[in-house]
Amino acid sequence: MFTELRVKNYALIKDLVFKPGQSFNVITGETGAGKSILLGAMGLILGERTDSVAVKENEEKCIIEGYFDITNYALKNWFDHNALDYSEELIIRREILINGKSRAFINDTPAQLIQLRELGKFLIDIHSQHDNLDLFQKSFQFKVLDSFAGIESLQKNYLQNFEALKIIDKKLAELILAEKQGIDERDYKQFLYEELLTANLIEGETQLLEEELIALSNADQNLQILAAIQNQLSESETAIIDQLALIKNQLSQVAKNDKRFEELSNRFSEINYLLKDLALEIDQLTQATNNDPERLETVNQRLSILHNLAKKHREEDLILKQKTLELELSKFANLDSEIQITINERQILEIECFKLANNLSEQRKKQSLLLEKQINEMIILLGMPGGRIKVEVTLQKDSQLWIYGINDTNFLYSPASEKSFNPIQNIASGGEISRVMLVLKAILAQKNIMPTIIFDEIDSGVSGDVAFKMGEMLKKLSDNLQLIIITHLPQIAAKGNHHYFVYKNIIDTKTTSDIRELTENERINEIAEMIGGKAFGNSILESARQLLNS
Repeated sequence: MFTELRVKNYALIKDLVFKPGQSFNVITGETGAGKSILLGAMGLILGERTDSVAVKENEEKCIIEGYFDITNYALKNWFDHNALDYSEELIIRREILINGKSRAFINDTPAQLIQLRELGKFLIDIHSQHDNLDLFQKSFQFKVLDSFAGIESLQKNYLQNFEALKIIDKKLAELILAEKQGIDERDYKQFLYEELLTANLIEGETQLLEEELIALSNADQNLQILAAIQNQLSESETAIIDQLALIKNQLSQVAKNDKRFEELSNRFSEINYLLKDLALEIDQLTQATNNDPERLETVNQRLSILHNLAKKHREEDLILKQKTLELELSKFANLDSEIQITINERQILEIECFKLANNLSEQRKKQSLLLEKQINEMIILLGMPGGRIKVEVTLQKDSQLWIYGINDTNFLYSPASEKSFNPIQNIASGGEISRVMLVLKAILAQKNIMPTIIFDEIDSGVSGDVAFKMGEMLKKLSDNLQLIIITHLPQIAAKGNHHYFVYKNIIDTKTTSDIRELTENERINEIAEMIGGKAFGNSILESARQLLNS
């Protein structure tokens, strides 16, 4: 229950305390006295944004505090989820600095405005006169119908599946677009990959071929040089090996005669053997060196292919490029698979959505007749004996899915029994719309227990006996919840359990707004003034007493 509102330095309010009672609270006052300002302050603790008139000029910061008894609200989980301290006495505070910046607190813990708005949905429903336009909105019409039918949880479940379906649709569209855009790219990469595959690449082949090319290109010159070396080493009359053999034998003779030359002789012998070995190896390599024009041409062609491929791919490591292309092509293959998987997932989710949507549709069609009956019974009580409401539930074109399933709905109105039904916004007067909205709010309150409802001039366009009946309906509505009504009608003001009066004070040429609860005599006078103006007589005073006692 909303137990107290404290407002400091907000617009015309200097320091105000409002303590609504249980059940039915009415607020009256002259036009411009500050009723809308009071309502604006309430909105701020429910997460509404501030405006430029929030802080009184040249004053201290604005502070607005709302106190609530939430003992039976079952909000512990919400507080835990938002990491906020839970207390059965809830305090919401907004502080607005002179520079316009604001801060919010829930039980003295800093909070975000979105948290205030979420929490506020469990605490208070504020209905102002412009909210009558909600009646024309599909969202409100579905809310009324689904609340009455008791299928809000089913609608929520459907909406979660529908939103998941939209996400899958987006993903599938992106995958298909990627596939479409990637067809040319995939074909080109497939061509490049097959080209490299056909080349039969070998690790390190280019380096080996380049070395072989140099050898083949210089084969003639190398053979001539090698032949000259062989001749000098072992084939000429003065062959170096023969000369060294002679020297080795002579030095060996010296070593026999003089031990000092023995080591030198041994070393020379090693050189002689080594040179013979080198000569043999040179001979072997010479035999293996061929002047092969055909092989030279083959190597040149192969290197030309490899160099062209490297230039084309801007990559020297062609084997690495081949592996990269293979990986990229596998992704295209995976894309086809992912598209098919996503299509299958979508089909399953779509079937579930249609299952839930059909269930919703059946319940809505069944309950719409009962809702019509209850609305029409209640609007008769509010002075609309010929008026009829029709809750139309139809199928979307081609039974297409949208946020409310496969249904469309429309609240139709006929002002008289012989008149046809038309959308209510096209033919209903402002007073009729106000009365229908009150009826719908009363029905919603019965289905979804909202602890506190605030009506701001719900009685617009209403007077006389209709106003009296509206007061009776509001009185009955307050049996199950806390009701706060801002009204200009004495018939409604007289039904309240508590009557509060908003007024202006002028102190030192400064105008401020305040509120106080009226005593019994003050209340009689206020209602009398609402009936006949300030110059009311005894008869009007007696009428006020009768209203209060009715």
